Amino acid sequence: MPYLYGKRILLRDYRQDDYNAIRAWVNDRETVQYLSSRYWMPQSATDTADMLEHATHAGPNGAFFVIADLESEEYLGQIDLISINWKLRLAEMAIVLGRETQRGRGFGGEAIALLLEYAFTTLGLMRVELDVAVSNRRAIRCYQKAGFLLEGTKRKAFMVGGEYEDLAMMAVLKEDWQKAHRTEKAQTQ
Repeated sequence: MPYLYGKRILLRDYRQDDYNAIRAWVNDRETVQYLSSRYWMPQSATDTADMLEHATHAGPNGAFFVIADLESEEYLGQIDLISINWKLRLAEMAIVLGRETQRGRGFGGEAIALLLEYAFTTLGLMRVELDVAVSNRRAIRCYQKAGFLLEGTKRKAFMVGGEYEDLAMMAVLKEDWQKAHRTEKAQTQ
């Protein structure tokens, strides 16, 4: 994977030494409550090692990145394009920041911006999509700011705290992303 440089973070490949940082959040209820069932607790050490092994040896249908501090390259979280469909040129995005102290500081938005640029300009994708629990308002705001639009709702398709909840289906298209970036560039000039 290439390194993708932002202002405060970079996206880099996974490393075996990321294991301890991942273990620090995989059994934290607050962190995993909105993640896919793959991360539902309890996560054993073997589960974490398997996930890390998968991310470090991903095939052509995924692009897996660690969100890292720009200076130290320390693990902050991860952002991935999963289930890349090369025929349709689409992928699903997943993101997590490992500690609460790292959330709400713009790292996620910066990581999404870097990943979308890579998805649309390097990989040539036409669509990046995701599902998000409707109660995860912080994430929804972040996705909307990055250009994702609400496309529909999957009723009672997820569980948070043992209760069924709706999932918002969101996506951003290459053409919308390009249009937004042309507007941003014009405003900064």
